[in-house]
Amino acid sequence: MCSDELRPVHPDEEEEDFRRFRNLEFSPEEFAARFGHEFAMFNFDRNRYRRPGMTEWVQELAKVFFAPGLPKHLRQLRERYLDVEEIQRVEEYERDPF
Repeated sequence: MCSDELRPVHPDEEEEDFRRFRNLEFSPEEFAARFGHEFAMFNFDRNRYRRPGMTEWVQELAKVFFAPGLPKHLRQLRERYLDVEEIQRVEEYERDPF
């Protein structure tokens, strides 16, 4: 999406999103592996953030989430970034999120 089409984010909302994305401490791929199961919907890629690098980081995360073959790709990312117990916890959550 072209940056001219992105919605500017209010500073309070940006801080909330920054925390939601774990302060960008992980690469977008590792974040998807660790926390992708927490997002039933994802529209953050429509936002333009003032924090340097955040808009680009979110755009890269969206590429992971909206790529063809997401379940298989997420499994590959989890195998790369998570240990067996972490994968089991994520998959249990996916089977029964409530």
